[in-house]
Amino acid sequence: MDMTEGTWSGALDPTCNPGDMTATARNNSLRLINLYRFLANLPAVTLDATRSSKAQACALMMDANNALSHTPPTTWKCYSAAGAEAAGKSNICSGRAVGCIDLYMSDTGNDTTIGHRRWFLSNSLGPIGIGGTPGGSCHWVIGGTGAAGAQYTAFPPSGPVPLQSIAIPGVPSVDVVGWTVQSDALNLTNATATVKENGVSKPVVTTTLGQGYGSTYAIKFVPQGWTTQAGKTYAVTVSGGSLTAAINYTVQPLACP
Repeated sequence: MDMTEGTWSGALDPTCNPGDMTATARNNSLRLINLYRFLANLPAVTLDATRSSKAQACALMMDANNALSHTPPTTWKCYSAAGAEAAGKSNICSGRAVGCIDLYMSDTGNDTTIGHRRWFLSNSLGPIGIGGTPGGSCHWVIGGTGAAGAQYTAFPPSGPVPLQSIAIPGVPSVDVVGWTVQSDALNLTNATATVKENGVSKPVVTTTLGQGYGSTYAIKFVPQGWTTQAGKTYAVTVSGGSLTAAINYTVQPLACP
């Protein structure tokens, strides 16, 4: 898969020219988002040119100020209303647009929400905007009109899945940050996850996540003393709390070349 980041045509302070990222890089970023959605049995999303233009202004601000903010002040270098709007509706990163997607899917540092991952796997996602510079990127994810309608979405997802999407090269493993189940329809508050491999329980710690970050409800569960292995089958059950019926699915990691 092409992961190249292309070039940037803009300039930082004092010119404050947002320029643009090359179309190849923007398409590579979109393709990677859609790959994760495909693995999670969700439909692909498309780009919106207006949102991408505002996301580009957002990326310029993050880079120019060497800082990240969803509510950038008007005193920031290269401030613009368009960029500020995008900042409030985007996953924001101090890295480049393609490379940050794996960081979002790992989502270390967001222990109470796992919000970046959940937005990429949201029923409502799309169309999205993508903007990037060498030192900042913004992926507009909020306010979409998607209607995937999944009862729940798990990550790692049900069925065969590349191990590399769990133990993501170069970023903290999903095993460290937590497996997630999110839903708009099923109230996961205080639900508990169990994981078994060949009928043997694999210990996990379950936490209810904050509401409204890409899904109404969500939980995470973190493996304790074990890591996901290719060739194994993990049977997951989510039950209790506010659920009226248990959720059951199996994860089958594969070692892909």
